[in-house]
Amino acid sequence: MDALQPSWKFSALTFALLGVSITGWAADNAQVATAETVQVLKTLKLQADSSANKNNDISAIAKTIINREEMLKYGDQSVSDALRRAAGFQMPSATGPRGPGGASGMRFRGGGAPIFMINGEPIQGGPRGGMSIIDTLTPDMIERIEITKQPSVTQASVAASAIINIILKEPLQNSRLGGTARMSYGFNHSGASEEERKNVTLQMDGRDSPWLYSLSANQNWDDSTSVTETQTANQTRVQKNITERKGSMISPRLEYEIDDEKKVVAELFYRNYERDGSRSDQVQQDKNDSMRLNTRFERQVNKNSDKVRLSYEKQNETELTRSSLSSLYIDQQIKELGLAYDGVRQFDEHRQIKFGLDTRSSSLESNTADTLDEQRYALYSEGSWRFTDQQTLTVGLRQEWIHRTGLVDYDDQNLSPVVAHRYDFDDHWSLQTNISQAFRSPKADDLLPAVSISTDSDAGSLNNPDRGGNPFLRPEKITAYESTLGFNTPAGGVNVTGFYRQIDDYIESVIEQENGRYVKRPQNQDHATTYGVELSGRYALKQTAQGHSWMLNGQLSTIRAKVEDDMTHQDRLVSDVAPYSASMGLSYNYQPWQLSTSANLSYTPEFTRALENQPYNRTSNERVNLDISATKRFKKGWATTLSARNLLSTDYKERLNYQSDGSLYEARTSQAIPSVLFSVEKKF
Repeated sequence: MDALQPSWKFSALTFALLGVSITGWAADNAQVATAETVQVLKTLKLQADSSANKNNDISAIAKTIINREEMLKYGDQSVSDALRRAAGFQMPSATGPRGPGGASGMRFRGGGAPIFMINGEPIQGGPRGGMSIIDTLTPDMIERIEITKQPSVTQASVAASAIINIILKEPLQNSRLGGTARMSYGFNHSGASEEERKNVTLQMDGRDSPWLYSLSANQNWDDSTSVTETQTANQTRVQKNITERKGSMISPRLEYEIDDEKKVVAELFYRNYERDGSRSDQVQQDKNDSMRLNTRFERQVNKNSDKVRLSYEKQNETELTRSSLSSLYIDQQIKELGLAYDGVRQFDEHRQIKFGLDTRSSSLESNTADTLDEQRYALYSEGSWRFTDQQTLTVGLRQEWIHRTGLVDYDDQNLSPVVAHRYDFDDHWSLQTNISQAFRSPKADDLLPAVSISTDSDAGSLNNPDRGGNPFLRPEKITAYESTLGFNTPAGGVNVTGFYRQIDDYIESVIEQENGRYVKRPQNQDHATTYGVELSGRYALKQTAQGHSWMLNGQLSTIRAKVEDDMTHQDRLVSDVAPYSASMGLSYNYQPWQLSTSANLSYTPEFTRALENQPYNRTSNERVNLDISATKRFKKGWATTLSARNLLSTDYKERLNYQSDGSLYEARTSQAIPSVLFSVEKKF
């Protein structure tokens, strides 16, 4: 591979970003309900809420927050359940040809998966794209989820499609020990498809001054039988797949308060995940065993803070595929050591600066390829200035260096500027704009050339290709524009966001034939653009004298992701990005009965896209999902919850037709399985 030359490039846009102030949107400060208030159901709210931001952050970069109270009101069982209500996310289908997908498999605005963090520390998935720690977290373990959709130099990557920071539940301040134990069971049957789910969750925490401590544990079992139908012009085949999954996670946390200003925190995550699948002539066995240790020293004096973070992660992931024709075994290990510092200085109510550094050293070893060693370094600084009562300007710079040896050998360095501006017209109307320029290096696991064999009878076909990496990937170069107009009141509001991203060397998953089978690998495309509009709204009725309260929220997200064809220089739409998605939810609470109910409806339309380098068009079918939940609380801390997912879910269908005459080449249908889960909970 040709070495990429180091570069320190300032384009005309870079200088323009540093010298231009753009009228912008203010973070939503209309939602003032506190965690103790029971009259208003929690909903999405923005960073200006002081209860969620004890540092009184004045940054013009907006942040969306989902509280634990909201997740419990909606009957959420996972992070994915909570994020489905946030505009811009396209969740993977649970019945799609790539298998069930959690938070680690989602898309944001047509780009790649967002970066996930736990308490500010980036979390990796498995080397082969397996489930991450994120997919095993439950709302009992989470205090809140912070979503930053616009680029910010203070976080892991300014080029990320979104940053999702999960803040874990803080230990109780008034008890030596308390917590929640929950047991769940679900059994579902639909035709020849069926699923059985079992889950046990334990969350304990407490305080014995100056010590604070907590323990979270989760064990789940998921056994399913699914049916896949494949069709060509000449024949139809029906394939039954049996899958057994089990996963466990245990996470102890210890905090020591040195004094009123300083504390030390250590948290450990251990996770084990196993998946065994079989069909008539193929067996699939996947395992992931991981351990991550996060330690922090925090110091806060008034509105100024310092944080030093030291982390270590080790993962081992294996994948075994056996059939009558072949056997493939992949064994890969990840090791990462990270050291970072973050500082905040707020000079007064109108001026603030954030700064820090981040260093990471990692290695990825594999039995199928050379070891990939990687060192990353980053420095950042971001200043915010509220120069009038109505306007705030934020300007940031992030300088990153990357050095890779082994499987690939190159050095690269990039400077990423960000400018954001917020304007408050009055107490209700606001406008915010963000412009950035950034670079995104390919993930380490995208560089590994090893091929993972797909499952099902049509494995290795265009509709169900094998998966592999590409060691010759180049980093993406991204220029992003975004603006949001908001109208918000304590009872509700509406936000409209428009965004546009120009991406050079866009990384796209491309399917090509290798040794008689189709394989999907990431490849660079010269130029791509993504743009769209997001509309989100909510309205809440406070609790009446009779004890009734309810909340209505909805979102509509449109997206157009275009790639310029290398040969014809004509634009084509990215094949696996839906043109839009929509959802709405209604939550109702009757306080005298301690009864909370919710219903969420989501919709994805049918869409047809041309396949890269193939003479076919692929059509994905229309899909509708209805999720409902009801929670009844009793005396002495007991509660029961009934959650139903995918009640109106249609089967997942993909159809390939010849571009020349529209005739069928092949089609694939995966049966949907409605899901019902009953949970019993006890607080102590």
